[in-house]
Order: sequence, then C-alpha cells, then structure tokens
Amino acid sequence: MTVQQAVRLGAMTGERYVDSLRDGREVWLDGQRVDDVTTHPAFREMVRALADVYDKQNAEYRDEMTYVDPESGVRTSLSWLIARSAADSQRKRRNSQLWNLLTWGQLGRSPDVLAPFIVNLMNRRAAFGAASHPRCDFAENIAGYYRFCRDNDVFLTHALGDPQVDRSQQPQNERRQVPEDEEIALHVVEETDDGVVVSGGKQLSTAAVFSNETYVSLSQTFYARNDPRFVLAFSIASNSPGLQILAREPVGRWFGSWGHPFQMLDEQDCMLFFHRVLVPWDRVFFLYEAPARVMASSGPSGAELNFAGWANLERALFRFRLLTAVATLVAEAIGVIEFREVASKLGEMVANCEMLRLTMDGIEHSSRTTAGMPGQGPVAVWMAQTTWRMTELLREICGSGIVMQPSENDLANPEIRPSLERFMRGKDVDVEYKSRLFRVAHDLAMSSFAMRQDIYEYWHAGDPSRNRINLLRAYDQSDITERIKDMCSRPLPHGEVP
Repeated sequence: MTVQQAVRLGAMTGERYVDSLRDGREVWLDGQRVDDVTTHPAFREMVRALADVYDKQNAEYRDEMTYVDPESGVRTSLSWLIARSAADSQRKRRNSQLWNLLTWGQLGRSPDVLAPFIVNLMNRRAAFGAASHPRCDFAENIAGYYRFCRDNDVFLTHALGDPQVDRSQQPQNERRQVPEDEEIALHVVEETDDGVVVSGGKQLSTAAVFSNETYVSLSQTFYARNDPRFVLAFSIASNSPGLQILAREPVGRWFGSWGHPFQMLDEQDCMLFFHRVLVPWDRVFFLYEAPARVMASSGPSGAELNFAGWANLERALFRFRLLTAVATLVAEAIGVIEFREVASKLGEMVANCEMLRLTMDGIEHSSRTTAGMPGQGPVAVWMAQTTWRMTELLREICGSGIVMQPSENDLANPEIRPSLERFMRGKDVDVEYKSRLFRVAHDLAMSSFAMRQDIYEYWHAGDPSRNRINLLRAYDQSDITERIKDMCSRPLPHGEVP
C-alpha cells in the first residue's frame, strides 16, 4: 500500500483483508519464517475472526459501522470519521461498541483502536507542520496519510517504545557518540532522494502480524532525546523490505479437547527490527525534532492519546461486564451466590462496571475533548489499576474449581462419565454446563491468555505511575488549596465553621 494509491477501496471486507495479509511480510515465530500468516495455525483463527467482523460491517451492521465520507464519496468505516458534533461522537461510540461486542472485548488493538491515533494527528497537523524539512511538509503528509487510511479502511498498529535491553544505559539519551552496533533504539541512518533510511528496534507492536501498516513514533517516556537522529515519527507498510516482525509464543495453542473459547482471539505482540528500512518522504510526520507542544498536545498524560476515542473504553466496559457475568454464573452454578462474602465481591464488580459506564456517559455529554475527540486519560489510569482486581475477584469466586475441570473427551467417555456426574456437577446444573462455564472463567482469569490480557490492560496506556504523576501535575486544585492556605494563615477557629 502507498499513500499515493489512486484506487479508493472503501470499507474493508473479509476477503480483501485476508488477501492484504499475503503481501510477503517477514514474520518470524519459533525460529521459523512464516510463509502465510492467514493459514499458519498460530494466526489463522485470529485472521478469520477479524475477517468475519469486516464482513459484518458491510452487511448486517453496515448502517452502524460505516458512513459515506462527504469529501471522498467513499463508504468507509466510522472508525475514520472525524467527529464534529455530539451525534458524530455517538455514532463512533456505537461503532466501537459493535467491534467489542463481535470480539468479546478481547482485542486491545482492533482496527478500531489505532484509527483515533491518525485522526488525532489530522487534528493536530498544524503543530507538526510548524517544524520544517526541505524534502517534505509534515502537515501535508499527515493529511494525505489520513485520507489514504480513511478511503481504504487500513488496519494499523503502532510501535512506540524502545527495546528493553538495558534501560540504565540509554545511548540515544546520552551526550556521547556510540558505535553503530550499540545504537539499539530506532534512528535515522541516512537521507536519500526517496526517503529516510532507519535502523533499530521497536517494541511492543501488538497485532503487527495482522495489520497492514504500523505507525511508528515515540512514547512520552522516551521522546526527549539529546540525539536528533532518534527523534522521528512515520508510518510504514507491514511488508516493507528490511522490516522483520518477531511474534511471541502464542497463548492459544493447546492440545486435547479442553475448550478455550477466547484464545482464538490472540492478537499477538511483536518486536519490530528495522534493518535499513526506507521510509518514503510522504510517510514522515516529524524528523529530528518533536517540540514539547506537539507531544504534550495529546493531553496531560500519555494515556490521553491512547484513549482518544471510544474503542479502548468500550472494550474495557465490555471486559468488565463479561468478567462480572461469568462470576455471577459461577456463583450460581456452585450455590454460593447468597453467601455474604461472595455477594459482596460480585457487588464490587458491578460497582466497577457502573462506575465506568457512568463515567463514559458523562464524557459523551460533556464538552471536554482532546483534538476534537473525548478526552479519557484519567479513566485509563483508573482502569489500569482496576482491571487486575476484576480478574482477581473472578478467581476468588471460582475457588479451586477454576484449576480442575474435565475435558470434552472426559465428558464423552462412558467409563468416567458416572464419576463426573456424581463428583463434578453443580447446584441444579449438570457437569457439562458447569465444566464449560469454568473453562470460560479459566480463559478469562487463569490461563496464559488471561495473564497476557491483564498485563496488556495494565500497561496499555503507558507507565501507570507516570500517568498518575502527569495527572497530578495537570490537576487544578487552586480554588481549594488557596482557601486552605488562607485558613492556615491565622489561628485556626474553634466552635464555628471557618
């Protein structure tokens, strides 16, 4: 794919999506290069799941997930709509709800998630254009890239962080020159007439196996560089020559007949290795300088950019509701829902669901926006510290039953089935229902898939401590602190309200 592509394909379809992944991309898994990610056992189920959603957005959910862009006349995904009214925001929220409904809220990097990044760039392109380079206009590049993504419903991921090698020694942050083989973080090697050549590593690019493009930039943790070669932002096609994609061990590869209903939605996390990759000039969004006003314009915390738009919060809400519903059904199935301590834990889970829902409703009806989209950074901070508590509560309600449940082959075996019926049934439910329900709970709260989801949700908006500190620094308490200072400037009263 190139920005200059004249054909406007509109909303992605399942067939077109699958075909787009057969582009010669260099994906590595377990020491082997993957010939075709659409057929490889570690990836094919996820490809099918995404293709199914793409087909649904063109069929039964067409009116709720797509729109006709007035500028291009192309019908494309609502993920790319630049919201200019409350009604637009509501339409985008519904689109995000459907993406999470159709994927059980398990995809932190669905195609609906990265679109707000590019929309946000589009809204802030004037700030990027304030920097200059003789070979390109950054603001113009952003506008052209947005139109390309919008008109072709491109699936993007991103890569922001530096490799986790030795963070006590960050050569790109030190005022010294180092040999090229020590230059680990992504940096400019040279400029050519065709573009800028870059080398180095990036982490952690979730869904890089399945995406068409990767938006590469700097997180707020790392954007302050002393060496300008390490300051850059661009987008690159997934099959770019010299780009290696290393996938982690899949969390959904199981043997036997134990059910794992959600692990087909393993969106993968990847390292990206750039070996003299050419980035065309029209794909470069800033180079050699990232003014603080640009990086900070996403809001008071790094979470603000990650949570601009509805996709991540709708996912969080669906995830919280799913965990609560499974915990409730488990409590009913083993006859403990009336136990005081169990009901209290379920009530805590309900409270978290309602807190998030009410907050989202408040955001939708308030005027606070980030680059034309709802600003949600503080909610992201709260969610990061709440998501682990939700899975912890589900594990506590399940008790030891989450560890030991029979497989489908166990259930089908007539020799052992009588023992299962006697010793592993539930309260007013048979062993089949109970065992399958607990397998759902296992997928959500105990499996390697569940642990990956928890870690992802915790770090998704960036370093939670940094985000909390940034929120503190941006929080205006002056109206109250000045009153307290005034009260403490003289002897404290007693016997009356100050």
